[in-house]
Amino acid sequence: MAQEASPKSRLKKQNRQSNKSLIILIVTILTICLLGIGLGLIYSQLPESNPQKNQNYCEKAGGEWEQGQSSCLLSNRFTGEVCTDGGQCQSGVCFPPILTEEQQIALTKGEITGITGTCYPEELIEGCVKQVLKGTASMESLCYE
Repeated sequence: MAQEASPKSRLKKQNRQSNKSLIILIVTILTICLLGIGLGLIYSQLPESNPQKNQNYCEKAGGEWEQGQSSCLLSNRFTGEVCTDGGQCQSGVCFPPILTEEQQIALTKGEITGITGTCYPEELIEGCVKQVLKGTASMESLCYE
């Protein structure tokens, strides 16, 4: 007669198998995570993912290449989105908010700082348009003919 394994030995065997399965699961998850991070780093270094480093890819992304500075100006905010400078907007114009009476008085004396505006619709740019430039509102405006 074959002797059956004792309950203790069966339990030990099950624990070893469970531990092996757990280790395999952890190693698999870590491998997938590391592979994802590695692929993300590789992807981020591709020229298509870095329009700031290449004139061709800058222009394909809808940016404007600054030749002297070798940099790309990407304006990506849409009409109505909050901005502090026209360079953040697709239209190129960050329109100031309605100013309070105190701000209007201060504006006649000089610039007002700490202003946030909204991106102005490109189709409405006609004549002189008041703007927020680098968080500052002033009496100056950009004129389109």
